[in-house]
Amino acid sequence: MLGVLVLLASAILVIAGLLGIFASPLGLIPGSGLNAGALFSGGVLFLVLGVVLGVSGTGLMRLRPWAWWLATLTVIAVLIWTVYRIFQAIEALHLEWYATVGLAAVLLGYLVTVRHFFQKPEVD
Repeated sequence: MLGVLVLLASAILVIAGLLGIFASPLGLIPGSGLNAGALFSGGVLFLVLGVVLGVSGTGLMRLRPWAWWLATLTVIAVLIWTVYRIFQAIEALHLEWYATVGLAAVLLGYLVTVRHFFQKPEVD
């Protein structure tokens, strides 16, 4: 189940990344308050995160320990980056950033809870 959810998140991030990359030079998002450079760099970041989560989701479906670590490190990186952005623009209220922190925290808690499924079995 976790692998499928991570693959779904991966697909969404890849689509968002591609939209950010291709929409920035065309100016397709008027009134968003984002300049072309910010939109392009955000698109690249989303694309990279989407690919990393795609690899991780595939490994999670096969219960690979490396996939658990990759997913955990990615979620921690997203949490750190989002909290940093919140403190950087503390005067602005970005509900999507707070939603990202909440969802990432829930996912991190779930990853910690299911960690024992991804450990190598002990051989007596």
